[in-house]
Amino acid sequence: MSDDKLMKAFINPLQFLEIDEPWASYHKSPLDADAILKFMCTPGVASDIQSLVNRYQEISKEKKRLNIAPAEDRILEKLIWPLRHSKASYMVGNFLGTISLCGMVAEMVAILLFEISDFQINHRKMTNKDENSVFGSSFEKLGQHRRVEILHVYNIIDDTIKDAFDLVRTKRNRYLHLWSQDYAALPVDAVAVYNATVTIVIRAIGQDFKDGRIILNPALVKYLEKSGIYEPEKEGE
Repeated sequence: MSDDKLMKAFINPLQFLEIDEPWASYHKSPLDADAILKFMCTPGVASDIQSLVNRYQEISKEKKRLNIAPAEDRILEKLIWPLRHSKASYMVGNFLGTISLCGMVAEMVAILLFEISDFQINHRKMTNKDENSVFGSSFEKLGQHRRVEILHVYNIIDDTIKDAFDLVRTKRNRYLHLWSQDYAALPVDAVAVYNATVTIVIRAIGQDFKDGRIILNPALVKYLEKSGIYEPEKEGE
């Protein structure tokens, strides 16, 4: 009796054979957009255009839409483009990528909210030394749970935004840190995390409308003024 056993396996799971040598030269497979999309999509996830569009529509059902983003480099690099990439990740079936990037954006928003808020001690703005004395470390180096608790206690964020922060953090931690976490609800959770993150980013930026104009978060406006991105409207404009 043979002791041989069979195992199902993916062969070359990380290779893009249409590009990698020597396979590319030997097989001469056509390289086109369909081949690229197939590689970008999670194996087993449809890569045709309609499927990509369908997944875009699944994740584009935010209760609030981010209508404007200041063209300040750090805001774009730390918040906006990662959030856009998280949406694109969902389109190609990379639901873990969606959750991971949203977790990063939520952390950056918490730090930004602290930076632009007037945290004081003894009627003066907190220094790095004060942060270490009061919080145990600089705010930036705290864990996300602690950051959000501080923002909430100081009334920088309300209960709704705190709940959004907590949803992103808890779901991210489950999927990124627990081997036992199954993926049955992964797509649904990815959408929930994305929507919560959009809500958080909108809270930081602000986009209230008044008299046909968009009103940004006043604390962010001060930050943008220092960056030279926001300038008062000139007379006659």
